[in-house]
Parts: sequence; structure tokens; C-alpha cells
Amino acid sequence: MNTREKGNLTEAKIMTALVEAGYLVSLPFGEGHKYDFIIDDGQGLHRVQCKTGRVKGGSLMFNGYSFSGNGKVRHGYRGLADLFAILNPQTSQVYLVPVEEVGCTDVCLRLEPTLSGQSKEIRWAAAYILKSPVKIAV
Repeated sequence: MNTREKGNLTEAKIMTALVEAGYLVSLPFGEGHKYDFIIDDGQGLHRVQCKTGRVKGGSLMFNGYSFSGNGKVRHGYRGLADLFAILNPQTSQVYLVPVEEVGCTDVCLRLEPTLSGQSKEIRWAAAYILKSPVKIAV
């Protein structure tokens, strides 16, 4: 599967998980957006950038950036997207991570405890797992 096909499949799986969880999903018109779609959680709209995670050593890794056309310059998503939606390709679980929390770097969400038992300064994946939005009484 090439990169574009993999990205399309990731987007479709994430979108399905969001709809099943109770979010409304809207697609932007045209091209050139730095986000893949918008979600409505009943309290606000959020621009979402989808990422396919890589599972390695008990962690789910993803890039908090994209590369320019020449593949040499990193471009972050601050101010361009609000959330990363990361798909764990092994379990199909989706995680929502605020762009402001991670910046323009490689991101590691810990799935399993470390071998050394370290727990400080660790970004636990469980804290970002996709949950149903809070329902507002009308």
C-alpha cells in the first residue's frame, strides 16, 4: 500500500470511530487545508489532522509535523489544526491529542509500562483515548 492509500484508509477508520463515538464530522471543501476534517463535539468545532501511528517498544509514535515538498523542512500544525487523531494500526484504537500539547516534534504515546518502571514525564496513551463527547441537554 502506498502512502496516499495508507493515509486514506487511516482517515476513513478515524472518521468511522468518531462517528460511532457520537461526533459530527464535516469535510472541508477543496484542497490545501492543513487539517483533514472538522469534528463537532456539541460544545465546539475542532480541526483534526489524522496520523497513522507506528507501534514500537510499547509506544505509539507519530509525527507532529509534515514535510515540505522537498522533504527537508518540517512544518508544524499550531494554529492550523486543533487535534491530532492518531490511529493505532494494530488495534484500530483512535487517540485524540491536542496540537498545542506536542508542537512540531516526534510524539510518543506510551501504551505499556516501561521496562525500568519509569512513570514521570511519560505521555500515557490512555489519557488520549477516543471517548464519546459530553452530551449537552437542550
